[in-house]
Amino acid sequence: MNDSALQQPIQRHLDLVDITYPRTALTWTAPKQDWRHFAQCILLLSGRGKVRFKGEHLELVAPTLLWAPAGMMLGCDFAAGSHGVLLTVSEDWLIPAVSRTLDAQVPFRSMADALHELPLTDDVLLDRLSPCFSAIRAELSDNEPGAQTVVAAQLTTLLALIHRQHAEQSIAPETDLIRSTLFQRFLGLIELHFRDHWKVSDYTRHMGVSERRLEFATHKDVSQTPSMIIQRKLISEACQRLAHSPLSVAEVAYGLGFKDPAYFNRFFKRHMIDAPGTWRRKIRKQAPSEDTTFAAWP
Repeated sequence: MNDSALQQPIQRHLDLVDITYPRTALTWTAPKQDWRHFAQCILLLSGRGKVRFKGEHLELVAPTLLWAPAGMMLGCDFAAGSHGVLLTVSEDWLIPAVSRTLDAQVPFRSMADALHELPLTDDVLLDRLSPCFSAIRAELSDNEPGAQTVVAAQLTTLLALIHRQHAEQSIAPETDLIRSTLFQRFLGLIELHFRDHWKVSDYTRHMGVSERRLEFATHKDVSQTPSMIIQRKLISEACQRLAHSPLSVAEVAYGLGFKDPAYFNRFFKRHMIDAPGTWRRKIRKQAPSEDTTFAAWP
């Protein structure tokens, strides 16, 4: 996308969907055109939802806020009775928001490139987030001059509030592990490129960081190297497909980007002890309630 695209109608770059279907479920699918260039933000005030990524999903329970970086979210399903809004924004409208240097302490670029889920247990935080969506809705309706500036300000505010909440949680006692934005950005890129079999150097070059810095972040957050996390993702996807799809072992291998099924067999056996076909037969004999997805990947 280029600067001239900013002169086109705002609706090509922004979309705000109301999640208000009290009697029926609502399904949303990411835009097919230029899908990789759109980020999403969900403000779920009541009800439940399930966000779909490539081979993964995330359950949402209101009240919560979800930010998904560009090219990561495939779609989402909301249960009947859910209420909220879903914002889709193109990267060319997002870049002005994350390129600002108003506050050097807020890493806007890395925040926008990471997946964030924020339970809204604090009414004060919810009161500050809601006007951002209202202002963007007004810009969609009016399409007046200066719309890009107003929208960028609201996106900047959203990301700043998410960052503030993460910072407060990281110093609060007895909280769950708060993963670094660099680590979350790495996971988001793995979702997009694990089938391409990117090396660690490919990821660090894309993120603009050194391999040493990325390894420090992954070791601090999950005590694993970047290579281990990448391989674990591939194994997670392989297990998911072998356990729940009718695809042959070779088809699973090709679908995961392996050019040689024999190499895929060796790769799988090195991590799971059994060869893919043997592992599949064992799993399908087990109780259906048993977790076979290997999904808690890193």
